[in-house]
Amino acid sequence: AVDFAHPEVGVVTSDTTATAHCYFDRASAPEQEDLEAAEYRRQVLEDAAALKKLAVDFAHPELGVVTSDPTATARCYFDRASAPQQEDKEEVEYRRQVLADAMALKKLAVDYAHPELAVVTSDTASTARCYFDRASAPQQESLVDVQYRQQVLEDAAALKSLAVDFAHPELAVV
Repeated sequence: AVDFAHPEVGVVTSDTTATAHCYFDRASAPEQEDLEAAEYRRQVLEDAAALKKLAVDFAHPELGVVTSDPTATARCYFDRASAPQQEDKEEVEYRRQVLADAMALKKLAVDYAHPELAVVTSDTASTARCYFDRASAPQQESLVDVQYRQQVLEDAAALKSLAVDFAHPELAVV
């Protein structure tokens, strides 16, 4: 049992023909790392464990801080007198809904105030009819017809003025 518990103690024999191969020095043995490499590996693993603990602490602020120092104290950032007022979930949801409604109303106002902007849709089956090209739409006048109508109305206004002047000679001429 002593030989097994202390492999660093050499084997003593009186048989000169007794030989053995070292298990650790054979060609097929796994490579052994030296003491310096083992120490470096231990340090790297400790650093990785510390970084993991910091990452968990950062990612989960709701977890409490555990310390063994009885003199360590801290104030809560959120419960101090000068802390900004915190909203509960209902208020946050209500605020989100109000902002969504405001954005929808703004979009409707822009659509109403700017009819020249094109309507954008992702539905390929959506269709629309032109208000001005429908069968029941009032007939559109050409530019020549509009100019002719304007001339006729100006002539009618001049004739009315002459008729009033003729029918009422008592009125002064202006």
